[in-house]
Amino acid sequence: MRFSLAAAASVAVFLSACGGSTDSASDETGDTTGGTDGGTEEEVVVDTGPAQILLEGDNQATRLEYDSDADQIIVEDIPFDDEVFESRLDRTASRDESAYRAYSSERGFDDYTAYTRETDSGAVSVIVVNSGEYKDHGYSGAAYSRTGTTTLPTENQRAFYEGEYLGTRTSEESGGMDVIVGDAELAADFSDDTIRGIITKRRVTEDELGVGAGTDITLANTSIDRASGVFNGTASQTNEDVTSDGTYSGILGGDNADETAGYLILERDSTRELGVFTAVER
Repeated sequence: MRFSLAAAASVAVFLSACGGSTDSASDETGDTTGGTDGGTEEEVVVDTGPAQILLEGDNQATRLEYDSDADQIIVEDIPFDDEVFESRLDRTASRDESAYRAYSSERGFDDYTAYTRETDSGAVSVIVVNSGEYKDHGYSGAAYSRTGTTTLPTENQRAFYEGEYLGTRTSEESGGMDVIVGDAELAADFSDDTIRGIITKRRVTEDELGVGAGTDITLANTSIDRASGVFNGTASQTNEDVTSDGTYSGILGGDNADETAGYLILERDSTRELGVFTAVER
């Protein structure tokens, strides 16, 4: 199956439609003359606007949205691959995991479960949906969102983020779905616009595949796109000297880029883990 992380260029187009900034950092000159004592330089910042980024690929949802009025998760393009089909998943508090709220639907042919989390400020949020009803992984989806605008520092600033991770894992050989929770830790260096992270303290809370939680997932050092606050990188996990490779993507949010959210996808042998994370600056 084919997967691709959303490119920064497409994010810039979306931001433009939402009224956010699409200029690169090199184009943001601004007024760098400040003070009254001889022109002390002020820090140049980049403002980025609202955005939602979906995981793209075969059998992936084309719309994931939380309806706050109905307290439901809206999912489009699942389970039919070539037709737009809207499904509404209902609140299922009994399946909540850590800080993530659960939603599910058993009205159709298949049982889908979605998890969502929004940070306390509401600046960033994530949704993941998956099902254990299929072989060959079936249909799923993941998305992260930013509300409002954020300001990215330009130099001499580092930020450390801590938060929560939730993953859903399926098998291409059998049905069933595991749910895995853990801690998400990320570090950003705005002097060179890079970010990296790790998913630790993983534990299985719903075990249908019987393969264990596995070791930490490493989110490799990658660049932050200053025009959008989005980053795309590689993820990896090593179990019994076998390394699983994958990808991750995320966005910075909050007033001063003090929050982040994202998703990852990781494959090993016959299993695939699709997970999401949110984290705030500590």
